[in-house]
Amino acid sequence: MMISSENVLNRLLKPLCSRDNHVMKYERGGSSASTAYLASYRCGSAGCSVRYNSTAGYYMLIGTSGHAYAVDEPGVNTMMCPIHGRWLYRRKSIDAEPRVRWFCGVEDCHYGY
Repeated sequence: MMISSENVLNRLLKPLCSRDNHVMKYERGGSSASTAYLASYRCGSAGCSVRYNSTAGYYMLIGTSGHAYAVDEPGVNTMMCPIHGRWLYRRKSIDAEPRVRWFCGVEDCHYGY
């Protein structure tokens, strides 16, 4: 799995968790489960280990403190940005239609599906 760097991940995204649609929170450095993972968004729901970054897409951290493993979130990472080759993330649409859409996580990219 590739690790996202801070200059690739836009801190202002509001990705939705693939499991419960909660807005995920930006985490700059290593997680509480593992310091090997850099800049990502994590779900804040109790017991949910789903994360997102633009190079790995949606994934889960499974394991114990200091020994966590990243596992792809099943059935979620299906679309990449054709411009940057990064995984798209889910967010609420900001247009007139209330719905969930897919967007690129690279800073200043406005690609959406």
